[in-house]
This record gives sequence, structure tokens and C-alpha cells, in this order.
Amino acid sequence: MLLFLFLFGLALGAESPSSDHEMKLQRGNCPLFWFTFNNRCYKYVSTLMNWADAELYCVSEKANLVSIHSQEEQNFVKSLINNFDHAEGRTWIGLSDKQKEETWMWSDGCAVDFVFWYSGEPNNIGGNENCVHNNHEEDEKWNDVECTFTYPSVCASRMLCP
Repeated sequence: MLLFLFLFGLALGAESPSSDHEMKLQRGNCPLFWFTFNNRCYKYVSTLMNWADAELYCVSEKANLVSIHSQEEQNFVKSLINNFDHAEGRTWIGLSDKQKEETWMWSDGCAVDFVFWYSGEPNNIGGNENCVHNNHEEDEKWNDVECTFTYPSVCASRMLCP
């Protein structure tokens, strides 16, 4: 009977006890398909888009690509991504230096008060890496890439900047 319940749970997509997700996602007061963390709502968007189209999608949802301001928030975003994407995991976040080279800015206008770069990043290979994705390599840190690449993304509701 226990084997049946375990297999039935897997068929429904339930997490097994050995799951390595760091946090349980909660909807709180967020809209359907959005999840809460520190009074802000976040949404994983699986559609592959370039950075600008991902930002435009978030804006259409009254949000922006996610800005990340602490290690705890980084951990939450990583858990959100891993909950939906069990493969590569590279996902757009709202950081870019498209407006002014080597001046990193969040698309929501908040100050860059936390960074989580992969070793040797940002490196601007070819002089055209102006946008940032999360979950790079085994350390799952940030990497600058060309904005024309297509990845899933994470939107976050607008907030008063910290």
C-alpha cells in the first residue's frame, strides 16, 4: 500500500522526501502562479525569450524582471527556478549594463546592493554581454551574456527599493 501511495504521489508531481528544494513555495496574497517571499510576489516564466522580451512580458504583468538584494532572496529565486526547471536552469534576471557599459542596473530602478557573480564574471566576452542570467555552471551564480539569447525568466512585483 505504501508503494502505491508513493508512486501515486510521484504521478501527481508531488515531491519525494529526498527532494533538495531549499524552500517551500507559498502563494500568500500573490495572484495565481505567483509565489511570495518577503512581501513580494515572484513568477517563473518558462517561455524562452530574449532579455528585452522577458522584461516586456514582466512589465505587462505589472512587474519587472527580478532584482535580487540579498543571499536569502537569491536562495528563494533559485528554489523557485529549480521547482519548475529541473534541467539547465539558466534564467533571466533584471540586471544589465545595456544603457551604460560596466554600469550594472536593475530593470526596476533599484540600486545594485547585492551581487552573486560566477568566478571571472562579468567578463563581457566579445564586448556584447550586457544582460544577466542566474544559475550559471555548477555554482549556480550569475553570468553576463548577449541579450539576444533566449531563456526562461523570473518576474517580481514592483517594490519600494531597499
